[in-house]
Amino acid sequence: MSSRRRSPITCPVCGGQLRHRQIRPLGAVTADLGWELHAGECPQHGWFQAEVISRPPREIFPVSQPGGIVRAFTVGGKKQYCFPTVYSRQDPLETPDPYDPAFWAVDWERLPSGTVAF
Repeated sequence: MSSRRRSPITCPVCGGQLRHRQIRPLGAVTADLGWELHAGECPQHGWFQAEVISRPPREIFPVSQPGGIVRAFTVGGKKQYCFPTVYSRQDPLETPDPYDPAFWAVDWERLPSGTVAF
């Protein structure tokens, strides 16, 4: 996996483009796999980030700042600490393009029952 200049991350809440988008290479953290941190800021909903390890991310996290702590985000009256992506439903043996935006979309059906999407 090679670092890219553009990240497919968007706001998991409204789907809008993020400002101040960045990709930070984190090096070979596990099993000599290169990790990247993708982050950006939604003007309405704050900072979000995802970790990419040769595959699309399984979750997108609301954070205080890139590389910062996870923050609670309230959706439909329920606190969320991550947004599962549609990649979570994929066959783990398949190796899709980690930068394919389709896999970065939030899988609203996987949020706890009773959570209402915007």
